[in-house]
Amino acid sequence: MHKKHRTTAIIIVALVSLSMIGSSFALFFSDTPGTPTATAANSKNSADSQVQSLQSQVDGLNQAVKANPQDPNLHLSLANSYYDLGIAQLNSKQDQAATASLKQATNEYQEVLKSKKDDVNIMVDMATAAFYGGDNTLAETTFKQALAIKPDFLNALLNYGIFLMEAKGDYLGAIAEFNQALSTNPSSTDADRIKGLISTAQAKLNGNAGK
Repeated sequence: MHKKHRTTAIIIVALVSLSMIGSSFALFFSDTPGTPTATAANSKNSADSQVQSLQSQVDGLNQAVKANPQDPNLHLSLANSYYDLGIAQLNSKQDQAATASLKQATNEYQEVLKSKKDDVNIMVDMATAAFYGGDNTLAETTFKQALAIKPDFLNALLNYGIFLMEAKGDYLGAIAEFNQALSTNPSSTDADRIKGLISTAQAKLNGNAGK
């Protein structure tokens, strides 16, 4: 089964940086100074352990795909696993490995989209994987395609907004996407997070204008 809200959980990571990605809204918004070193070490160990687990999962799914190369559900599971592995590798500061995993995720999503071409969930996951994997052209094209199919898709609006802000430096465009996301009547928690993204984009816009 496809994980519909995969990208919602990690869209905030681009605000940290494109090479050091966190794993949730909470990671960014609850970040506070003075965290004990032991906590950071525990977090690193946890990330390393997750990488190992996900790598084993990817290896198993690769074998399954080789045995059944025409099964789109296996390709989707593999794409999702590569996606999760790439994010875990970024958390573990394994940037080169993460880029490779996210490119593999993008390739597998493209394979799935041959038979599920209008699935906006998969399209946005692929666009986000492409973004984090360094293929901004594919990312932007696919975000736009997903929004053309479903203009009020929250994941697409948020991830595209972050793409515009971080990859393109288009802060006004990002703010427009975030405001559109607010108009989709998100939960109160998501609304607060979206307002935080708007504030971040506005601060970047103001800072850029002041240079």
